Amino acid sequence: MPGWMGAVLAGAAAGALGAMGLGGGGVLLLWLAFSGMDQLAAQGVNLFFILPVGAAGLWLHRKNGLVAWRAALPMGVGGLAGLGAGVALAGRLPGTALSKLLGLLLAVVAVREGWGAVTLFRRNGAGLWRSSSGGGAE
Repeated sequence: MPGWMGAVLAGAAAGALGAMGLGGGGVLLLWLAFSGMDQLAAQGVNLFFILPVGAAGLWLHRKNGLVAWRAALPMGVGGLAGLGAGVALAGRLPGTALSKLLGLLLAVVAVREGWGAVTLFRRNGAGLWRSSSGGGAE
C-alpha cells in the first residue's frame, strides 16, 4: 500500500509492536525497503522513529514500575556503543550488502523462533491446544 496511508499503517504497526517490546522497527524497516527507499536511508529513518516510541514506552513502563534501572542503564550504554559501531560499518557497506545482511538476520531470527515453537509444541504436546477447563479441542 503506497503513499501516506501505507506509511501510517506501517508506523502504527511498528509503534504498537515497539511499545510491547517486540521490536517494531523491523516492520518499519521492511516497509521502507519495499517502498523503494535506499537501505541506509531506511535504517536512518528507522533509528529516528525509535526515539519517540522508545521514550513513550520508557515513560509508560517506568510509570508502572516495570523498569529495572540496574539492568537498563548498562544495556543503554552498550546500545549506544553498538549504535556507533553499526553506523560506522553501515556507512562503509553498499546498500545491497546491507539488504542481504538484513535478510540473513531476519532468516536467522525466523528459524530461531520457529525452532522455539517446535520445541514448545514437543514439550507440551497436544496439551498446548486444550482449553483451561480440561476439554480437548476436537
